[in-house]
Amino acid sequence: MIKNILTKINYTYILIFLLLTSCIDHKDNFNHFSIFESKYYNNLNINKKLFFLDSIYSRINTLPNDSIKRNFLLEISAEYYYLNNNKKSFEVSSIALELFNSINDTIGIAKSYYYIGDSYEVSKKDSAYYYYQKAEKLYKLKNDSEKVAKMLFNKSFILYYEGNYLESEILISNALKLLNNTRDRKLLYSSYNLIGANFERLEEFDNALKYYLLADNILNELTKLNNEFDKKNNYKIMSVVNISNIYEKKFEYTKSQKMLESILSDDLKNKWPIEYSAVIGNLGYVKTKLGHLKEGEALMKEALAMSKKSGLESSIVYKLHNLGKYYFDIKDTFQATHYLKASLQLAEKIKSSDDVKVNLQLLSRVDKANTSYYDKRYIAISDSLTKVQRKNRNKYARIEYETSVVEDANKELSNRNLYLIVGVVVLAGALGIRYVLGQRKELAYRKRLQEAELELFDLMRSSQIALNLAKEEEQNRISKELHDNIMNRLYGTRLQLGMLNSIPSPDAEEKRSKQIDNLQAIEQDIRTIAHDLYFDVSSHFDFSELVASCVQQATTSSTEFHLDCDEQIDWETVSGLIKITLYRIIQEALSNVTKYAEASECKVVIVLKDNQTIDLSINDNGKGFDKNAIRTQGIGLRNMKERAEKVNSNLTITTQLGVGTQIQCSFKIN
Repeated sequence: MIKNILTKINYTYILIFLLLTSCIDHKDNFNHFSIFESKYYNNLNINKKLFFLDSIYSRINTLPNDSIKRNFLLEISAEYYYLNNNKKSFEVSSIALELFNSINDTIGIAKSYYYIGDSYEVSKKDSAYYYYQKAEKLYKLKNDSEKVAKMLFNKSFILYYEGNYLESEILISNALKLLNNTRDRKLLYSSYNLIGANFERLEEFDNALKYYLLADNILNELTKLNNEFDKKNNYKIMSVVNISNIYEKKFEYTKSQKMLESILSDDLKNKWPIEYSAVIGNLGYVKTKLGHLKEGEALMKEALAMSKKSGLESSIVYKLHNLGKYYFDIKDTFQATHYLKASLQLAEKIKSSDDVKVNLQLLSRVDKANTSYYDKRYIAISDSLTKVQRKNRNKYARIEYETSVVEDANKELSNRNLYLIVGVVVLAGALGIRYVLGQRKELAYRKRLQEAELELFDLMRSSQIALNLAKEEEQNRISKELHDNIMNRLYGTRLQLGMLNSIPSPDAEEKRSKQIDNLQAIEQDIRTIAHDLYFDVSSHFDFSELVASCVQQATTSSTEFHLDCDEQIDWETVSGLIKITLYRIIQEALSNVTKYAEASECKVVIVLKDNQTIDLSINDNGKGFDKNAIRTQGIGLRNMKERAEKVNSNLTITTQLGVGTQIQCSFKIN
């Protein structure tokens, strides 16, 4: 499954796509024919194979509708699929579907839906998803757990390819539940790899490593059962690359090095040059992290040269980026900028959004003169991808929903027909009454469906990844502030000016002047809110500078603010959700100090504790307050506590009248 897409992804994920062809094996459904396994057929080139298939297809259409014809049509469809002729595969599968429908063969119908889905997998993924969904429902009726799991796998992969990693992980988890005692080790192997890839994308590296290792164990089983299995595609090499990448992302460079070195050999270099370049490229980067700079640099450049020779552009993008990171680490800004720009340009050419993002993010730190340009592009791409992913989530959720609606409608129709038949047998006169009741029931049913649809879309909108949710909540808060505060003040000022314009007196002139001052204050508030919106992307900038800017802006003539931020904190490794939560807590706290505390001094301290926790404390020497007295009014304090709770942190406020206020919060980062 999934052909012609390898150039769209990083080489580190090449395993998940190559392995799919092993699990989507149509031929395991047939025992009647062996013509496509013959030596004669396998020795033909692609054009002759297609001509051969066309000849057989035209002849078999003249045969009567029996089991031999139906199953052979599906086998022909599979062969067209393997030869990348998806249009012909769809045509043959559709004819098979009609024949299976004519005899109500549920298993045959399910297989036809499955094959039609495969024929759509490249051109129309939503259509492929729809037919996999229909096949899954029929396999469930027949209690065929393995086939249900296979359809869940296919759907999960489509979601993975579209970037919906969370939903993909849920589907493949459901598939694995059905594969506890499966004999289909290839499908189990592929499923472990797919869920591992999802966890890697979600940056849950421990879970990703767990499932990659499980897949590796299954691979060892398959190799023992069939010595030729791993020789054909060299899955072991790709498995090691995936596992070593996780070790690298977990900063366990020594483990990553040992794994990569264990598979290096002259045989690998001579027989599998593409895989060899991936291994030495990753090994070179790991060696630089372990301090072997020259050796690592040489390996990475050798890997880049081999990738350029092979022409695999996705691999070139990845190796250029790694060289850029290496030169950035050793503070060679010129070389880092050169390689990162080359990686960015190629990523844009092959339309690899993820690679474009990571290159922009690093270039923002390397090319200081153009930081603003890279940041703006990064934000634009991130927002665009978020919108696309939300649209895709809704699209696939709608497919699930519409499929269930059709099924429920069919059940409802069957029940109603049964009631009508029973009514005719028992009492002909009851037919009219039953029909009226049936119509009312239908209307009520449709109304419930509409309500369910609205509820479903609400749930889908609310199931955003935590970072996007935090950003949206913050934007909602600012929107509310604009509506409830700024708009009301503008409206009030406009009314005052309108009334004063009708009063020609010196006193009215003075009041108009005050209202103009009010407009200037409102203008400044709007600028402040716009500034908040601009800075609502803390995870894309140098975070320590962002916090310093926040503290500096809070300083007034009556209150002096200080920031003590631990320089040992590597903000790049801290999740965006924690960073934006910490930033907003500081922002809210400093605002409260400025407005209410009457303090002469306020200190913000951020320290790293045991490489596991970031401690935040905000102390002022103001007048303090009675927490019980503001229980119903302390919206700002409540907002800070709610933010902390969403990242599993506990925010405490210690205050006493006349003494000051202390706010403390700890964030787990590992």
